Amino acid sequence: MKSTLIMAVFMAFAFVGCQPKVQELNVKNEKVTANSENWDITVNRSMFSSADANVNKSCEVLNKKIEKFVNDLQDSLKTDANEFFQTWQGSGEERPAWIYELQVGDSVFIANDQYVSVRLIVYTFTGGAHGITNFYTFNYDVQNQKFLTNQEILNYTNETQINTQLKANFKNPEGCFTTDPTLKDVTAVNFNKTSVCFTYGQYVLGAYACGVAEVAVPRTALKNDLLIK
Repeated sequence: MKSTLIMAVFMAFAFVGCQPKVQELNVKNEKVTANSENWDITVNRSMFSSADANVNKSCEVLNKKIEKFVNDLQDSLKTDANEFFQTWQGSGEERPAWIYELQVGDSVFIANDQYVSVRLIVYTFTGGAHGITNFYTFNYDVQNQKFLTNQEILNYTNETQINTQLKANFKNPEGCFTTDPTLKDVTAVNFNKTSVCFTYGQYVLGAYACGVAEVAVPRTALKNDLLIK
């Protein structure tokens, strides 16, 4: 009996030792600035790479996807700004003192040879009382070169249970937010090794002054409703 137990323990450790080790990716920050009389742009974004050739090839797919998205944001803002300020030329009216602004940053939640989860934070000012901050998510399966939808990360058929966890983990100490977070209203979903982060943009759960809401739900609380491992 004792020898059987020792053998079982040995086999368990041997099995764990044979499991492939997760390799962290190299994450490098790239900063781009550009400006004109009509617009001002600042981009700080992460680029991913690996010493492993196959993993690095997959990283290039992710990098190009994010790069195109950010370039499209810049091109759109430049076009809108130039068209707007062109209307003031020859009009006899005084040109506005402000210009269009675009600021792009990101938050990397996880970056290894299995998954990358990154959230872009995009601030845009096009006139008015204040600018707007939007969030865009890139959740990426590195091994399969596949961008994951929220429905591929979470079990939407059990939305009620997920909403229960969102409400239980929502921190609103000042009571500014007037609406409970739900899966239906989430702006961005990201994940790391221990939790899933649900981001709610301005106006979603309360007034503009309340800002952005983030709810971190432990992976263990989501149980089988978390579809990724």
